[in-house]
Amino acid sequence: MKTDPKQILRDLKAATLLGNPEAVDLALNGLLAFPGVAANDRMNLGFIEKVILPIGQALMPLKTSYLRPLLDHPLAAGRALGAVALANQFMAGMDATAKDLRKPANDPRPDVRTALGQALLATGHLAPPKLLGLGTNWLMNTAPKPRATALIFIPGLAESHGKRVVGLLGPLGSDPDREVRATLVDALNALGRAGLAESVMELLAFWATENHPNAWVISRVLSASWVAEYPTQAEAILRDLASEPGTSSQVNSAIEALARHGVEIEIL
Repeated sequence: MKTDPKQILRDLKAATLLGNPEAVDLALNGLLAFPGVAANDRMNLGFIEKVILPIGQALMPLKTSYLRPLLDHPLAAGRALGAVALANQFMAGMDATAKDLRKPANDPRPDVRTALGQALLATGHLAPPKLLGLGTNWLMNTAPKPRATALIFIPGLAESHGKRVVGLLGPLGSDPDREVRATLVDALNALGRAGLAESVMELLAFWATENHPNAWVISRVLSASWVAEYPTQAEAILRDLASEPGTSSQVNSAIEALARHGVEIEIL
């Protein structure tokens, strides 16, 4: 049984090129026999980027009738590979549909959803309007898992759809789900670094003046290094946030982080 991901990737590419499902199964079994994979351990982002994404992409030429059953695989890595392959097909305009992506977007394992989101992020440039439609739909989903998944790939629309993307995040300012809040922070920071900093700061300022603002989300975003370029806006937001009861620890954390980035803010 082969245990080298690079060799498995080469074997998969050859097998899919020849249309040999038995060879595909053999190569996949090699990956799924890895000790950590076979034990169903949590996949970290490095493993997803180096192994799951390229191998999932190699599976893209296969028929959806082969890929869809992978979404029910007992191992998270198997489901992630199916999700990545179908995401690549969807963005390339092949047979996979948005309906095919619903199951992995709701997968109970966050690493499977991360693999799906990262695959869509990497391929979003192929069809930005299609990615925008998918993201808009998932961000409005009543279930939190699709919302969190969408937030992984939404920053990929920064160049093509600009401020509209930031606007889509407005309703999430008070989202009650912990994973959504954490992924929202990552998305806003990615958008801030991608040339939409002013729009992100405007959104944070709006949230800070709402009733019961989510101080954790706002302060975590304001703690990022890119915010150091906007000291006046950051101070105004933190002042508004500080006027709300129970926000002192979050405000102080942001002030300390900004100080490390060379910005001194004092709020009495």
